[in-house]
Amino acid sequence: MRTPPTSFISLLLTAGIAAAVPAAAFAQDNNYDFTPEGGVYISIKSGITSPSDETFSGTQAPAAGSPGVQGAPANVALQFDEEATFAGTIGYRIPKRVFGIIQPSIEAEYSYARNDISGGALNGGNQTFGGDVDVNTFTIGYRSEFHWAEDQKVIPFTGGAIGIADVDSNVVYFPNNGVANAPTFGLSGSDTGFVLQSNLGVTVPLADKIELDLSGRYQRVTGVDLERRFIAGGNDAFNADVSGRLETVSGFLGLRYRF
Repeated sequence: MRTPPTSFISLLLTAGIAAAVPAAAFAQDNNYDFTPEGGVYISIKSGITSPSDETFSGTQAPAAGSPGVQGAPANVALQFDEEATFAGTIGYRIPKRVFGIIQPSIEAEYSYARNDISGGALNGGNQTFGGDVDVNTFTIGYRSEFHWAEDQKVIPFTGGAIGIADVDSNVVYFPNNGVANAPTFGLSGSDTGFVLQSNLGVTVPLADKIELDLSGRYQRVTGVDLERRFIAGGNDAFNADVSGRLETVSGFLGLRYRF
């Protein structure tokens, strides 16, 4: 299974946090402090998402008109391209300090990614795959910012969220046996999965109410059920229920406005 390339995200976040550490030491030496200002904010961000290759597994139960063997495996492995992703957030900064330096926030977020298929295999075979999987996520989460000075230039943060994802699959493929040159089967359907995600990043204040956000995210969507269907020659016959999950690592750059 391909591991998402996360080095560019790690390098960016490491650089930001490394810049913040000397500032924290300087602030402590000079007895700096900060006043936690609360309020509503909105943010818009975009970036690159890198999904892991995943396998959706099931057992064939072909309906009339669909080739296949009753009880045989239907393990559909998918390979994904890296794609663009977008997110919008509305949050509230709580005017409190936790452990002296942490200011918490609560957030509601919507994000979207269309993950194109770069390859795949049914039961380890040799097939040509194409199509895409659309993922719309809706989450509720928290954000913890680390403050130690009023004029802090780099503000690290961590966070996490739970929610739901609407997954819409439009994947097609055909065997590379010289018989077919158009899709014969598809992995289709829409389903709602459970989302867990974690975030890590840094914020750079640009103006009184405007901030630049740089962040990395790991997201997992579980409980996704799709259908393998026979679609050659205008057919649309059920073959198997398959289930799996989606895992992604994403890097975002965005702007946040505090009211």
